[in-house]
Amino acid sequence: MSDKNLARRTEIQVFLGGVDVTKPLQKNLLSLTYKDNEDDESDMIEIQLEDRDGVWLTQWLADSTEESGEPASVPETVFKVTAPSGINVRSGPGADYARVGSLSYGSEVEVESMSNGWARISYGGSEAYVNASYIAEAEPEATVMTEQETLGLKIQASIIRRNWNDDGSDKILDCGEFELDDVDTSGPPSVVTIKGVALPFNSQIRQVRKNKAWESYSLSGIANEMASLNGMACMYESSYDPHYERVEQLAMSDIEFLSNLCHEAGISLKVTNNMLVLFDQREYESKPELLTITKDDKSYKSYKMRIGRANKQFTSCRVRYINPETGQLIQAYAYTPNYRKNNKSNQQLEIKARVSSYAEAKARAEKELRLHNKRERTVMFMLEGNPDLVAGVTVKLSGWGLWDGKYIINSATHIVGTKGYMTQIWLRRVLEGY
Repeated sequence: MSDKNLARRTEIQVFLGGVDVTKPLQKNLLSLTYKDNEDDESDMIEIQLEDRDGVWLTQWLADSTEESGEPASVPETVFKVTAPSGINVRSGPGADYARVGSLSYGSEVEVESMSNGWARISYGGSEAYVNASYIAEAEPEATVMTEQETLGLKIQASIIRRNWNDDGSDKILDCGEFELDDVDTSGPPSVVTIKGVALPFNSQIRQVRKNKAWESYSLSGIANEMASLNGMACMYESSYDPHYERVEQLAMSDIEFLSNLCHEAGISLKVTNNMLVLFDQREYESKPELLTITKDDKSYKSYKMRIGRANKQFTSCRVRYINPETGQLIQAYAYTPNYRKNNKSNQQLEIKARVSSYAEAKARAEKELRLHNKRERTVMFMLEGNPDLVAGVTVKLSGWGLWDGKYIINSATHIVGTKGYMTQIWLRRVLEGY
């Protein structure tokens, strides 16, 4: 809880390599961007820093690790004495307190806190104070990290919205854990951009191609085994868990193969916080709406809406398979609620897939139809920052004509910067009735 008498505000907390770098980072922060995706793409984080003194790319990253790769401790902020004749050290925060010593010009001082123009320090093992007017923050010495020391560091970040409703309540968005994947600098003015991803491009689960036959496995079983082999956790959130007598992974990475299986099953796959998360799209779409956005409520800063039918709108799907050994034909159809048999504008999706029964073919047809139709209507809103708006949450649109209805957040981007806290959400229309 925050003090409800203080102004509402947004704060961030960032750890790099296990070290809390929030305080030194805030001074030069231009923006922190966190992107949360429903499926197919890895979550990511991007931090932009002003680097006029040229120390962030060298010093900030260097202080966050030692050659061993273990996190280094964060030192107290170091100041130097600027008065040519030196300064007095006193027992309390004021000129009336007893003088217990002095510091000469250029001496370094580790400041524990500041209040009312006096800085609290440790002097001779005891608490002491110096006049803050005669000290200044020391410039750090620049050191350079190697690429191996820098890339791969773990980043943890949170966005904290404090006293937003003037009632002292706070909301925290835990962005999760990322791996530092890219660092670049540009200018002038000099800006350092640090990017982290939940699933690095060079990770084994993404890069190593394998040939393997999975026999008598469920989808959850395959996902759990892949997660375990790659040092990850797995969360399976679906009542539907297809079983495979035999399925072959041919010259595919684990994540590519698993993604293909999920698409076929109508299951969303995302990677976040060193975890594989699999969930049923239809079950998430059935959840109650978090909020309603009306055209006249002025809750949004901007919007963008689109309807696209080409290769996105099918009225039916047929799954067909002929057993090469017996010649048996197995096929099944799935239809949208607005399907009309004699309508000349009907489009049918044709899928050839190995299935063992009519029930399996029927389930596959329903999943494929949803997969291909789910992006017919898409909407983007830029809103005031809201930690509750994350991928998989449903939203209702009202007063927007053709776009009215229930939507699910496909991607949410949270941006904290010089202009405050904003949330951009990309929505897709929920498919109802099938």
